Amino acid sequence: MTGRGAAGVERVALCVAVLAAGAAFSVLFAESGPGSGPSGFGAGSLVGLFGGGAFPAFFGAALLAFLVGSAGRFRLVLLPPAILLYTLLAAYGAPPLSLSGLRELSQRVGADLLQASNTMYFEPAPYAVAPGLIVVFVPMVMVICAFATSAALYERAPLISIATLGLTVGVLSTISFEAGIGPFFAVFLFGSLVLALFSGAGGEGRSLRRVGLVGAALVGGLVLLLPSLPFASATLSGGSIDWTEIGTGGPSRLDVQADVGEYLNSGRETELMRVSSTEPLYWRGGTLDSFDGVRWSSTTGDGSYGDYGEEVAEGIPSSPVVQSVEVLDSETDLIFGGYRISGISNDVPDASRNADGSWTAGEPFTEGDYYRILSEVPQPTAAQLRRSGTAYPESVREKYLDLPASTPENVSATAEEIRQNYNTNTPYATARAVERYLTTDGGFTYNLDVDYRRADWAVEEFLGDGREGFCTQFATAMALILRDMDVPSRVVYGATTGEEVGENVYLVRGENMHTWVEVYFPGVGWYPFDPTPGFAMPETMQSNVPRLDETPSLGDGTPQAESRATEEREQEAPEELEVSPEEDPARADGATSGAGLPGWLGVALLGGLFIAAVPVTKRLLLSRGRPEDYYRDLAGRLADALPPGSVAADEPPSSLTVEERLSLLSGALGLDGRPFAGFADAYSEHLYAREVADGRAIRRAYRRAVSEYAKLPLWRRALAALNPASLLGRARHRLSGEASRLAGSASVRAAKVRRTLEERLGRRP
Repeated sequence: MTGRGAAGVERVALCVAVLAAGAAFSVLFAESGPGSGPSGFGAGSLVGLFGGGAFPAFFGAALLAFLVGSAGRFRLVLLPPAILLYTLLAAYGAPPLSLSGLRELSQRVGADLLQASNTMYFEPAPYAVAPGLIVVFVPMVMVICAFATSAALYERAPLISIATLGLTVGVLSTISFEAGIGPFFAVFLFGSLVLALFSGAGGEGRSLRRVGLVGAALVGGLVLLLPSLPFASATLSGGSIDWTEIGTGGPSRLDVQADVGEYLNSGRETELMRVSSTEPLYWRGGTLDSFDGVRWSSTTGDGSYGDYGEEVAEGIPSSPVVQSVEVLDSETDLIFGGYRISGISNDVPDASRNADGSWTAGEPFTEGDYYRILSEVPQPTAAQLRRSGTAYPESVREKYLDLPASTPENVSATAEEIRQNYNTNTPYATARAVERYLTTDGGFTYNLDVDYRRADWAVEEFLGDGREGFCTQFATAMALILRDMDVPSRVVYGATTGEEVGENVYLVRGENMHTWVEVYFPGVGWYPFDPTPGFAMPETMQSNVPRLDETPSLGDGTPQAESRATEEREQEAPEELEVSPEEDPARADGATSGAGLPGWLGVALLGGLFIAAVPVTKRLLLSRGRPEDYYRDLAGRLADALPPGSVAADEPPSSLTVEERLSLLSGALGLDGRPFAGFADAYSEHLYAREVADGRAIRRAYRRAVSEYAKLPLWRRALAALNPASLLGRARHRLSGEASRLAGSASVRAAKVRRTLEERLGRRP
């Protein structure tokens, strides 16, 4: 194939790889939900014109970036306005020409960017298509694609281009490899392989093609490996909050999808605290009252204690329980204890009670801290709970019956199903019915590995076809269903009892982190329920109203005898209910369930990155195209191909002329010295010429020398490409020169100071 034909194929292959990598950003976005479409886009926007899909916008961005990156010396000048105009066209349509219109557009862009930042913080990908997200990601696509195009066409660095695009696809593949990235990766891989085959010309081109093929294979393998690595699922997932951050400032938050699940999965064995208690209890941390469709948060911080309903009303029997808590691997200012805390030892300075009944210390606890608390565990009777009625205070109604506008319809549908099939004559019966539906009758299963990729659809999927999750999904569902049925409720976070490691001593680990629900009953207070299958409130916390003794009668024909027998069996072994069989599969086979990257794999990846950095750095230094760069690259290739300790490789460059050094190195490798002597002549002519020498002669001589170098065995050239010795030598030479320059400069300055002092002293009388 002629040089012009190869260049054409190279450009087409580059375009294919660029378009595939740019369009792959569309996997960050989900199709519009049921009955919904794109909103907020201008009438003439590209996203609006193409029906709200993200693919056309990113495909167009990649194509425009390729054209701009191909624009020669104008490419850097054209890129910023191209990014600005295309981004506005994609999200808002043609920009207005009036000052007032531009001002309004800028305000709109600012508001959309703020919403996009909230979306990316609170929700995991894939996202719903929104203008602000287009404004965020389109410039990113254009910069990456323009850089890759420029690197391949003008810097003659196709490997850099392949690596940039390939690693971009690799990172995106951690979103959903099976669900969408596969076709983009296949097209990218095809384009990059063709690009590697047809890049360069002559002897140097053949060498670069081999390096390019190896690089393309490495990048392709990394892209295939990324989605299966242990850290891949966390790369672009929704944000989370761990145990050490709960209560340490700002509103406490729990994500519908993550948060508690972070410890239930990756931090299960972390030892958080050791509790000595006369009774096994749930260790309550705090409450969450506001749900925005994605996350729960606490908004009671500004209220006074009792503003949102009494914790335990007067006249309700309670059982005192003393606990001693030793803080282990956690840092939080929340005071964890049995429900409800009525007294705290003097070991906790500046302890204060919050409006929701939780307690905080004046400063965060650290490992080794110790405190004692007294809890009054409420023990109302079933009759008291049934007779509590619905005379809710206005503050309770306003805060604990609130539902977001985005609440899925199947929350109401589930509530209606429960009304039809269960006894819901009283709020207490309603709460027990919802609890029973989620734990037993609704077909739900406890699963720590559930992954609802769209956080804003998680509740809908959980109550729909999903029907599986861990405590956060179950607590969220119960709280929302109860609110839909006009029963005030809130989510509670804390920990289950833990492992009994001694008499009345319980070790609480990350696996014990838990969420449950509290329901408000007038004249009784807030009473806990646990809707997660396989879990149940400790006997002390429900001694007068055990969950399964008070099961509402079913209207769906479930045999009462069978239901009663099941209940009696479960009550006979309450300890077995505390942890479900699914909760800790790793312990059954003696394995740990940490999701962190194994040490050996981390070391291997770091080593691979270091090794890959050596040839990439060499290629980047050569891409500057200066005569001295060709000489240093040629001498470096020869020196790196020699075995360690070789006299020729160790000879100081400063003691030899260019011709002597190249002749010595090439002779040590058994190569024909004439091409290297020819390069030495061309380079020496450049160094000593009065006028600027023709750079083409140096490049031709360099290619002839590289062609001779290519006669070495492939394995030897591969090892030389990975050998950092020449790079280290150049660095030492550069540092030595810089040190000499600084020393000389310091000597000159010292001499000037000395002369100045002598002159001044000589002028004295």
